[in-house]
Amino acid sequence: MRRSGTESNSLNRREARFRRGLAFLVLMCVCVWGVGGLAARSSVRADLVYFAKGAEAQVPVTTDGASIRIDIPGRSFEFLKDDFRAIVPGHWPEREWKAREAVALAGGAEARATAAWWALENGLTPQAESMLKSAHQADPGHQPTARMVAVLARLAKPCPDPDLEPLLRALGGASEVARGPHVVLVHQHTAEEAAERVDLLERVVTTYYLLFAAQGIDLALPDHRLASAYFSEHKDYLAYLRAENLETFRLTRGYFHPTLNAVLAYDARSSGALKQSGEPLATRQRELAAWKSTLERLPSGRRLQIQLRGESPRTMSRGQAQKYLEELQRDLSRQQLLLELDRRSIDLGTAAHEMVHQLVASSRLAPHHDDFPLWLHEGFAAQFEVIRGGRWAGVGRAHDLRLPDWRVIPRRTSLPLLLEDHGFGRGYQRDSYAQAWALVFYLRKERPQQFLTFLDLLRAPDTRASRSKNRSASAFRLAFGDDLEKLQNDWHAFLDGLKTPLEESRKDATSLIPKPGISKPN
Repeated sequence: MRRSGTESNSLNRREARFRRGLAFLVLMCVCVWGVGGLAARSSVRADLVYFAKGAEAQVPVTTDGASIRIDIPGRSFEFLKDDFRAIVPGHWPEREWKAREAVALAGGAEARATAAWWALENGLTPQAESMLKSAHQADPGHQPTARMVAVLARLAKPCPDPDLEPLLRALGGASEVARGPHVVLVHQHTAEEAAERVDLLERVVTTYYLLFAAQGIDLALPDHRLASAYFSEHKDYLAYLRAENLETFRLTRGYFHPTLNAVLAYDARSSGALKQSGEPLATRQRELAAWKSTLERLPSGRRLQIQLRGESPRTMSRGQAQKYLEELQRDLSRQQLLLELDRRSIDLGTAAHEMVHQLVASSRLAPHHDDFPLWLHEGFAAQFEVIRGGRWAGVGRAHDLRLPDWRVIPRRTSLPLLLEDHGFGRGYQRDSYAQAWALVFYLRKERPQQFLTFLDLLRAPDTRASRSKNRSASAFRLAFGDDLEKLQNDWHAFLDGLKTPLEESRKDATSLIPKPGISKPN
């Protein structure tokens, strides 16, 4: 959440470059398998999973006969094929990249630039960097590749640290520091978690600059590393806000502090629904471990009475008890996986969002804090929030969290009121942020030429829009026209037809292997 004070021929050339950049997007083919067909295949990989006991996820999957393993950063979860209604292969950019890379390298500069843009939109920033350099070598005059490679050369030089003393004081004595070339993180977490967060922030920084370089917008690079503080406890985050007279932001998960030029955030596991859900799962894990230990000591031929919280007492043979406990463990793994995916979506999405606010200020995309309206600040930052399978997913796809929020808004703000920042300025408001994400996503995807014109008008203080009483709303009308009712209808129709990969495949996945009594994924 951002809380800082954030001509004709030239515009036409930029608009043309913007359209060429969007043309880089490559369409993907999708194939669907029923779970029943997976057992015969060894090491099949697939990425949309629909659990038999409810819920669904987009994750990297490896199958080997009846065994299925789901990997997310730092953890693996083991299942059996009967634990799923269906699994849909594809939809995992890291696994698609090898084939795309081979095709691109066999082609010329245009093919390589197309592959690089696809990688950039899907969060594969290092792969995009490598392919951009390859495209530039194939044709040094190819645009916008040359501009993007030039930005990479500028980003290659690491930045010095800013003054970290205020952040070190904020987190107290129990803190560590992790660094990347352009970011520095003061944290209270493990070295592995800090390194992952730094890697995500570095990807956001590089992607941000490459997106604008592709459109011919030359932005200032940071003079110092961009600083973030990552509290382990929500209560310490709240204490800091109180100490700084910032309690109006107590409902936020993260905050860009304009005076410090730093982002502050806390671990989502330390509060709210994630904490409430995580504690009983940890208790069940200990309970299952204790019964497993008891079962291992059970003499041959003896029966065991198992009493678990929330379950009726059961007296079973050794084999029956083992099967029962394994089933409960796999269901617990399902719940743990889903909770961890939720946690990562919140924590990493917040980190990416706040980093964009910091970048908008540091790069002078908005020369003054009020050059951009709040809906644009928040909607643009939300484009970078998408986390799938526990990993940053880039800026090219529908938002798995904001899109559902958009759908359940009881009464959507009219476009003219949204342009006047109606619903913003009172801390975090879920519906307002969902609408801001939805509007910016629509404009980027469906009105890219006018969207770039809009940004240029806001960034140029000597434009006609700057003399208007409501500068940003006037700039919007100059860029998109005066028929806001038609634009609003088109925008809503586009969002109403938008689906995530899980939603697109849900109907087919549900019909693959009908099983009476199995609830639909939620």
